[in-house]
Amino acid sequence: MTMPHHEIPDPADRAHLNADLIETGTETGFWDEHGSPAPWPDDIDDWRPVTDHQPNPDSAEPRF
Repeated sequence: MTMPHHEIPDPADRAHLNADLIETGTETGFWDEHGSPAPWPDDIDDWRPVTDHQPNPDSAEPRF
């Protein structure tokens, strides 16, 4: 199973990845409050990026 880094795996793949985490300690990219590897969240499909950062056009920082 090979997935691009930027895609969210479907529920069946997440179950497989979570089983790998339990069996071998393979990291999922998620960690619990203690810093230990954690399984993929069940609600990951509902997550949306935070877009509340509005660039300041008067800033000296280049736009791109």
